[in-house]
Amino acid sequence: MNENVQGRGLASRRTFLKSSAAVVAAGAATASLPLAVYAAGSDLLRIGLIGCGGRGTGAAGQALHADKNVKLVAMADAFADRLQKSLTTIQADPELASKIDVPEERRFVGFNSCSCARRRTSARVT
Repeated sequence: MNENVQGRGLASRRTFLKSSAAVVAAGAATASLPLAVYAAGSDLLRIGLIGCGGRGTGAAGQALHADKNVKLVAMADAFADRLQKSLTTIQADPELASKIDVPEERRFVGFNSCSCARRRTSARVT
């Protein structure tokens, strides 16, 4: 019967055990690696806000409050007044004012503002 099982391309018990042992050994080897491995570069997380209504403004505020190494670097909305109101609201919080760096060239307005923001910045867009 063992020949029939192997003949059909199905794994034998011995092959299964060898493979399982190799996977367990690889898992044990990686478990000994340090957990805090970082890529070279800055720890600063640059974020962009797309959709500057109430929910977007609130989410941006929460993201900026979440960690000291977060900075808002780009904003996009279909309407200029909504973008400006959102920026003013976030800047009004004294804890967040230093975490905002959104110059005019990184404020995107219009129905294609989302794609413009993604193409022109290296920020993580939320």
